[in-house]
Amino acid sequence: MKSFSVIMFSMLMAMLLVAITTVSSDNIRKDETPLKRLARAPEKSCHYDKTPWSPCDDKTNMKTRTLTLKEGDETTCEKTKKMVKKCKKACRYRKGTWSPCNSHNEIIRTDTLKHPSTENSNCEKTRQITKKCKNRFRNHLGHKKNHNKQ
Repeated sequence: MKSFSVIMFSMLMAMLLVAITTVSSDNIRKDETPLKRLARAPEKSCHYDKTPWSPCDDKTNMKTRTLTLKEGDETTCEKTKKMVKKCKKACRYRKGTWSPCNSHNEIIRTDTLKHPSTENSNCEKTRQITKKCKNRFRNHLGHKKNHNKQ
């Protein structure tokens, strides 16, 4: 009985497939030409030689480089380009440890320059960072106040 069901199902599917194919082919007119893909416009291909980045300008904290056309159509590619980029931090410091809270309710940290031999002479050898103390229950010596209720 199962094999009969499988055979009937297969025949039904085959007839359905033939019917769909016939209907689809009737909808195509004989005078229509198949659609053709449009060709893509050729991409602009400009290749440049790059100069090394300039040293950082101390006033603007920017560096520049020039690109010169190496390969490409001069009518569609720029002959030279100038690139400008922000410099990384010139002065890099090794962080010190925070002091205890002082009488002004501040903590202080002294950082030292990581590479003192850098070409940028504008870097201070040390810098001090000052912040307000977060814990308001500290006295000027850095110890917790005694808040016992009496």
